[in-house]
Amino acid sequence: MRIMRQPIACLNCDRTIDVFCDGYTTPTTFGLTYYKVPKYMDLMTSSPCELPMDAFEDLVTGALDLYIQFAAGAEAKKRQVEQQ
Repeated sequence: MRIMRQPIACLNCDRTIDVFCDGYTTPTTFGLTYYKVPKYMDLMTSSPCELPMDAFEDLVTGALDLYIQFAAGAEAKKRQVEQQ
């Protein structure tokens, strides 16, 4: 398991929150800062992000970390299936 610098919280559409952390961390409490529901964003336009830069960087880093962990896990499962 990869060590995460800090836990990641994901707000779901059903108003629940998933908290992702590594095996070395056990979060007991967390704070939530709610900025606002973002406007629709299209990657093909050059409109700037509405979030403060530090929040944007945390979100992008967290999203990339989750994607990399998911992709690595999916690739490992694919290899296991191919070897069987």
